[in-house]
Amino acid sequence: MTKAAIYTRISLDTEGEALGVARQQQDCRELAARDGLDVVAVFTDNDTGASTRSRKKTRPQYADMLRRARDGEFGVIVSYSNSRLTRRPLELEEIITLYERHGVRFVTVVSGNDDLSTADGRMVARIKASVDAAEVERTAERVARKHLESAREGKPVAGTRPFGWQQGGRELHAKEAKLIREAATDIIAGVGTYAIAKRWNDAGVTTSTGRPWQGHVLTRMMKSPRLAGWRIHQGQIAIGRDGQPVRGQWEPVLDQATHDAVVAALSPEDNRSRVPRKNARHYLLTGTLRCGLCGAVMYGNAAKYPTYGCSGNGHVVAASVAPVDDLVTRVVLTRLADVAVKSPKLEFDGAARLAEVEGDIARLMASFTARELSAEVVFPAVAQLEEQRDELRSQKRRVEAAGAGPDFTNVDRAAWGQMGVDERRAVVETLLAAVLVRPATRKGNQFDPDRIEFVWHDTPAAEGMA
Repeated sequence: MTKAAIYTRISLDTEGEALGVARQQQDCRELAARDGLDVVAVFTDNDTGASTRSRKKTRPQYADMLRRARDGEFGVIVSYSNSRLTRRPLELEEIITLYERHGVRFVTVVSGNDDLSTADGRMVARIKASVDAAEVERTAERVARKHLESAREGKPVAGTRPFGWQQGGRELHAKEAKLIREAATDIIAGVGTYAIAKRWNDAGVTTSTGRPWQGHVLTRMMKSPRLAGWRIHQGQIAIGRDGQPVRGQWEPVLDQATHDAVVAALSPEDNRSRVPRKNARHYLLTGTLRCGLCGAVMYGNAAKYPTYGCSGNGHVVAASVAPVDDLVTRVVLTRLADVAVKSPKLEFDGAARLAEVEGDIARLMASFTARELSAEVVFPAVAQLEEQRDELRSQKRRVEAAGAGPDFTNVDRAAWGQMGVDERRAVVETLLAAVLVRPATRKGNQFDPDRIEFVWHDTPAAEGMA
């Protein structure tokens, strides 16, 4: 009996139980039995497309099957149909080559058996492959058009439930929405997403698919405009037929100003420059504490007696971590008790120009839709206006984000004790531009608070401060 292999594939396994490929294998085995073939191997690529539009570009079982066929392990490949084997014309050429060089035949349950030994047989096979490829591309175009229409209408994306909303993506999930809002407050205050992800994991909070949280996953979610109510299409805020951004048909978790502040906090290129934080998870003042002689950042050293130190330019300046942290904490809490620390109230002065530009874009697009103006006239003008619009929107987001910064009004000794290092550091950095450590002027191990000099931020963020 001629040795044969069976290949089965299905593009989308909605049942999740590989039932589709199991049915294909059963039909292929019946065909092999009728043709007197000895099935020695079965290859299956489940939930995997075979077209040029497939997101999964590789089919490991398919590639392994061709390799073993070239090695002579079997002389016939049985598939349910031509389209189960491939929908790519280039792959068909590989199959034809496999037949011409190694004599491997292909038979199908429902697509017939193309005679690859003749020009007409190869022509028929190529026509079938072209038809299959075209059908897939037409389907992809219909799906893409449907997604675009859904985006323009602001409909939620079908599929996995977004974290923060109930199934369907329209109504808020109260507990998850509360967690997102708390995370936004923490991020604006300087807490890292990895610390928040760890806290959520420790509390048993999972993603909407039941997986543990990772810092980069949390970052991606918190930066998504969806949280502020915008519909996303192909990674960008969707644009409607009127040229305007599309609001989603769901309740936002965050207001726009808060979300802009979160994005700014998670985008270092948009923030004011900060000193890199070495050992940032362990030491309160890394990035704020500086040498009183050379101005260099002082880093904590996890020795037997943890010490902040600077050794450079022929000098050594050091101070024990515990007393310095304690002094700075007492001074900061005293300041917080005396003044209200909150973000300044700023206003965006380009609102009128932004509305004018957005109106011009909408009118041009309407003229193009009504066939009053040609594409050659409309789109270059729209492109220039969109650049102006995007810059104005960016300015607006920066101004609004500045007004949505952290509010430390209620931070007292009790609240401080409940805060993590990242949260405490955010308070310190909001108030203090730097803490200088002068060289010791007397011998001994006793800490001298007179060596410490405080440099306060001279900005509207600290009301009433000198």
